[in-house]
Amino acid sequence: MNREGKVFIIILVLLVIIEFFIAGGSFYFYQKEKEKSTALQETLDDVKTRFKLAETKLEETKKQLALTEAKLEDSKNQLDMLNNELNKEKKSKEEVLNNLNELKSIIEEKEAKEKAIKDDLDRAQKEANRLRAKLKSVEQERDDLEKKLKEMELVQKKNVELGEIVVEKQSVTEPSEVKVASKKESKKQTTPASVPSEKPPLEGKVLVVNKDYNFVVINLGLQQGIKINDLFSVYHKEKYIGDIKVEKLHESMAAAGFVSAQIKDKISEGDKVVLKLQ
Repeated sequence: MNREGKVFIIILVLLVIIEFFIAGGSFYFYQKEKEKSTALQETLDDVKTRFKLAETKLEETKKQLALTEAKLEDSKNQLDMLNNELNKEKKSKEEVLNNLNELKSIIEEKEAKEKAIKDDLDRAQKEANRLRAKLKSVEQERDDLEKKLKEMELVQKKNVELGEIVVEKQSVTEPSEVKVASKKESKKQTTPASVPSEKPPLEGKVLVVNKDYNFVVINLGLQQGIKINDLFSVYHKEKYIGDIKVEKLHESMAAAGFVSAQIKDKISEGDKVVLKLQ
């Protein structure tokens, strides 16, 4: 019995010890869990605090974002306005450029016209100067010609008496050659053989050719019975080249103009002229 009591006591002590260990372990684990729980609670509180801070920051961020979006919208509106103004400025600039190009074209055209007018004026001035010089030369030539005509008239008035026309008998196909004799010689020719049966055309020659004023001077005038508008046929080396018409008369010579333009380049001093019968 004692033995069983001892065993029971031992078992009971062991149970107490085991329970004590279990209780100690439980308490230890409880303390550990409590510490963990406290730490977790502190962590949770910290997280909550941080979460609240994050929410606060998020709200502030949302507000800033809203402000930023408002500013962005305002900036977008301003940008649109600037784009519109820029497009207007661009259109205005294009219009101005077009106007400038048009004005430039007008100015260039005007300058070209002015240059052409200036060139024409320069050419006209040069031509006028040339014509003045030519006119002066022609006037000098005319004065010399008139002086020469007057001298020739004076010489003919002093030294030459107009004689009768004596014609040698020639063929009908070509003009007769005229010989001018003095009055004394014509008085001596009393034989009938010296008198032609038909009066031949009056002949003379070209003394002066003036192509600038389109006239010639012939050695026939009032003394030979020449009249204004009388026509003469001109022969160069016995070849007919055209007609001339009397425009001005002197005592022993006359000025005649060209009837046709072709004769101007063919006539020369010394050419024969024959009065055309009306």
